[in-house]
Amino acid sequence: MIPGTPSRRVRVGLVQLSVATNRRTENLARAEGLVAAAAADGCELVVLPEAFATALNLPKSHEVAEPVPGPVTSWLASQAARHGVWLAAGVLERAGEHVHSSAVLVDAAGRIRDVYRRSVVYDLEAHFLTGEVGARAVDTPFGRVGLVVGYDIQFPEVLRTLFADGAEIILCPSILLRPFAEPVRQMLLARAAENCAYVLFAAATGENTLAGLTYMGRTAVVRSPMAIGAYSRDFRKQTPVLAEADREECVVAADLDLHELRRMRDAAPFLADFRRCGLSEALADATSAPHPSVTDTVPPHPAQAVGESR
Repeated sequence: MIPGTPSRRVRVGLVQLSVATNRRTENLARAEGLVAAAAADGCELVVLPEAFATALNLPKSHEVAEPVPGPVTSWLASQAARHGVWLAAGVLERAGEHVHSSAVLVDAAGRIRDVYRRSVVYDLEAHFLTGEVGARAVDTPFGRVGLVVGYDIQFPEVLRTLFADGAEIILCPSILLRPFAEPVRQMLLARAAENCAYVLFAAATGENTLAGLTYMGRTAVVRSPMAIGAYSRDFRKQTPVLAEADREECVVAADLDLHELRRMRDAAPFLADFRRCGLSEALADATSAPHPSVTDTVPPHPAQAVGESR
């Protein structure tokens, strides 16, 4: 790959982890093995679930949450650097008196490239977690990447902010409950189609025995159901689900064809049309500033500059 030029293809690995409450050491140990397995399979970008080290553990959320950077992000940095992969994961973040369900993106050298705090907080979580509006896409060697977390997937407005900011790959660490499995799958298909982007949904599985809850699993790599012909600009159908799991602890891997995604975006004017309308400007106001822990950036790639109106 030419330095500064985004990849045409990237292999990704999504870790579906059985997240046990009050079992941080065990969760990290099993996550370490699965991250290693993904790296050995050639994955360059690996995604772990929401709150993968601690579970949400709402009654003790302020106790188990930690600052970013902190011990869990240090663990992520060490794993990323050891395996030479980009790593994204959900972390319970303590910031002053607030606790956020956040997602962190770490590069292959172990540096924090982005932090996102979940925008939407479920009614029963509101006593323990604080939502924060604001998402953005960042440049990576693979293209523009945006973060959302779990429950956000039910709210298209959150992901539209990333669409307006040119996100090509949307990462969604999650820890959602089993009764919502089928509706969430339908929403994943919709979010990938409406944003013409890859959606990487890395889910927790297993049981929260303290609260009597079952996590849904159903990790999936999803893309738009519409593509462009290999030697033409004619639209064609394609299979939207590249890979998915049921409820077992595993790694779900897939190859993303970003060259084809960019050809599709060049042929279909969705993003340019959206940027011309007032909605795009309104969403641009919700684009977040970098988290204080994000201290380094990479140069924007050419695809960002094309049609950029923000």
